[in-house]
Amino acid sequence: MITHTVIFRLNRPADTGRREQFIGLLQDFGKEPPHGLGPAKVHQDLQLRPEGRSVSEVLMEVRFADAEAFQRYLADPKHQELVSGVLAAECESWLSVQAETT
Repeated sequence: MITHTVIFRLNRPADTGRREQFIGLLQDFGKEPPHGLGPAKVHQDLQLRPEGRSVSEVLMEVRFADAEAFQRYLADPKHQELVSGVLAAECESWLSVQAETT
Protein backbone atom coordinates (compact mmCIF):
# COMPACT_ATOMS: atom_id res chain seq x y z
CA MET A 1 0.00 0.00 0.00
CA ILE A 2 1.17 3.54 -0.77
CA THR A 3 0.33 6.48 1.49
CA HIS A 4 0.50 9.91 -0.11
CA THR A 5 0.92 12.63 2.54
CA VAL A 6 0.77 16.31 1.66
CA ILE A 7 1.32 19.32 3.92
CA PHE A 8 -0.05 22.67 2.80
CA ARG A 9 1.15 26.17 3.67
CA LEU A 10 -1.57 28.69 2.90
CA ASN A 11 -0.92 32.12 1.45
CA ARG A 12 -0.13 34.70 4.08
CA PRO A 13 -1.86 35.96 6.06
CA ALA A 14 -3.61 32.65 6.78
CA ASP A 15 -6.66 33.68 8.77
CA THR A 16 -9.09 31.28 10.43
CA GLY A 17 -11.91 31.71 7.90
CA ARG A 18 -9.63 31.09 4.94
CA ARG A 19 -8.13 28.02 6.64
CA GLU A 20 -11.57 26.59 7.39
CA GLN A 21 -12.71 27.14 3.80
CA PHE A 22 -9.58 25.42 2.48
CA ILE A 23 -10.06 22.47 4.84
CA GLY A 24 -13.67 22.15 3.65
CA LEU A 25 -12.54 21.99 0.02
CA LEU A 26 -9.96 19.30 0.84
CA GLN A 27 -12.53 17.31 2.82
CA ASP A 28 -14.97 17.45 -0.09
CA PHE A 29 -12.26 16.24 -2.47
CA GLY A 30 -11.15 13.59 -0.01
CA LYS A 31 -14.55 11.95 0.42
CA GLU A 32 -13.83 9.94 -2.74
CA PRO A 33 -10.29 10.60 -3.93
CA PRO A 34 -9.81 9.19 -7.42
CA HIS A 35 -8.14 5.76 -7.38
CA GLY A 36 -7.74 5.97 -3.58
CA LEU A 37 -8.60 3.37 -0.97
CA GLY A 38 -11.37 4.97 1.02
CA PRO A 39 -11.66 8.58 2.09
CA ALA A 40 -8.65 10.81 2.60
CA LYS A 41 -7.71 11.99 6.07
CA VAL A 42 -7.50 15.76 6.48
CA HIS A 43 -5.98 17.27 9.62
CA GLN A 44 -5.56 20.85 10.75
CA ASP A 45 -2.38 22.04 12.44
CA LEU A 46 -2.94 22.55 16.18
CA GLN A 47 -0.91 25.80 16.09
CA LEU A 48 1.10 24.86 19.16
CA ARG A 49 4.23 26.67 17.99
CA PRO A 50 4.75 30.39 18.69
CA GLU A 51 2.79 32.73 16.41
CA GLY A 52 4.23 32.97 12.93
CA ARG A 53 6.32 29.80 13.28
CA SER A 54 3.88 27.37 11.69
CA VAL A 55 5.34 25.46 8.76
CA SER A 56 1.94 24.45 7.43
CA GLU A 57 -1.73 24.64 8.28
CA VAL A 58 -3.19 21.44 6.88
CA LEU A 59 -2.19 17.82 6.20
CA MET A 60 -3.94 15.34 3.91
CA GLU A 61 -3.30 11.61 3.57
CA VAL A 62 -4.59 9.43 0.75
CA ARG A 63 -3.92 5.69 0.49
CA PHE A 64 -3.50 3.72 -2.72
CA ALA A 65 -3.28 0.01 -3.45
CA ASP A 66 0.00 0.45 -5.33
CA ALA A 67 2.24 2.87 -7.19
CA GLU A 68 0.22 2.48 -10.39
CA ALA A 69 -2.95 3.63 -8.64
CA PHE A 70 -1.05 6.66 -7.31
CA GLN A 71 0.14 7.51 -10.84
CA ARG A 72 -3.46 7.30 -12.10
CA TYR A 73 -4.47 9.64 -9.25
CA LEU A 74 -1.89 12.23 -10.30
CA ALA A 75 -3.22 12.22 -13.87
CA ASP A 76 -6.90 12.13 -12.93
CA PRO A 77 -8.88 15.27 -13.95
CA LYS A 78 -10.37 15.59 -10.46
CA HIS A 79 -6.87 15.75 -8.93
CA GLN A 80 -5.64 18.10 -11.65
CA GLU A 81 -8.59 20.40 -10.94
CA LEU A 82 -7.73 20.42 -7.22
CA VAL A 83 -4.12 21.35 -7.99
CA SER A 84 -4.84 24.07 -10.57
CA GLY A 85 -8.07 25.43 -9.14
CA VAL A 86 -7.57 25.27 -5.39
CA LEU A 87 -3.96 24.62 -4.41
CA ALA A 88 -2.40 27.06 -6.88
CA ALA A 89 -4.77 29.81 -5.73
CA GLU A 90 -4.76 29.18 -1.97
CA CYS A 91 -1.31 27.80 -1.12
CA GLU A 92 2.04 29.45 -0.80
CA SER A 93 3.51 25.96 -1.07
CA TRP A 94 2.86 22.29 -0.51
CA LEU A 95 5.09 19.27 -0.06
CA SER A 96 4.29 15.61 -0.47
CA VAL A 97 5.86 12.31 0.40
CA GLN A 98 4.83 8.86 -0.82
CA ALA A 99 5.67 5.96 1.45
CA GLU A 100 5.02 2.25 1.43
CA THR A 101 2.80 1.50 4.42
CA THR A 102 0.79 -1.38 5.77
